[in-house]
Amino acid sequence: MSEAIPDSPEPVVDRPLNLPEYFLLLCLDDERGRLLLDGPTVGLGLAGAALADLARRGRLEVTRTTVRTIEQPGPVFAADPAPPRWAGTTDLEWPLEQVWDIIRAFTRHRDAEQWINRFSRQSLRDAVAAALVKRGILEEDESIVLWVFHRTRYIERDVHVEQELKDALADVLQGRRPADELTWPLISLMRSTRLLHRLFPDADKHHARAAALTPVGSPATQSSVAEALQATENAIAESLTATTGGASALD
Repeated sequence: MSEAIPDSPEPVVDRPLNLPEYFLLLCLDDERGRLLLDGPTVGLGLAGAALADLARRGRLEVTRTTVRTIEQPGPVFAADPAPPRWAGTTDLEWPLEQVWDIIRAFTRHRDAEQWINRFSRQSLRDAVAAALVKRGILEEDESIVLWVFHRTRYIERDVHVEQELKDALADVLQGRRPADELTWPLISLMRSTRLLHRLFPDADKHHARAAALTPVGSPATQSSVAEALQATENAIAESLTATTGGASALD
């Protein structure tokens, strides 16, 4: 991503985590603070999570060929009998606000996969990590390795957030509860990045595939979220093909 995403200017507020924040937590080793996946794959997953989150909030319309910003989410959810909590607000936390602004300001056509590749750089990952540090969920640990190499790790300070998420994901993956607007995109992202069976080796493949591929949540945004997730899978498959000569099967 060519644009730098600076540190968040917003104060610390008590809000639910967004999809990129949850996905980054899942990608981190709980004890060592290192990524469980290679950096490019994590970057693509985070970029896809950002687009999927903006889509589920009614701020992006994503089709197979276009990504369009939406100023007011209210009309998007007008026909929804049970609109989600964000239907009446345009507020976006950092760095999702910056991602939306960049897409809005761009005058040329780009599809979702192109945007995912553009936002997959280190700057988005750093911004998401900084937001989790500010919330007190992660702690940043910087060190110098072999007197030369700078290393930054993110150690979990509040393990309850990720544990509650993993418990909910495990229930879905074992068929004990249906997927919802949070677990569906996260399971799809984990499946696309090959993180799913690393974190949940005993996950039932049938339930995992169904949860990843069955849209849930508001009918007004299901299609846009699904397109963002499919574009993420495509971008990751192309990246793996370019680096390894072939993408491994998802299941």
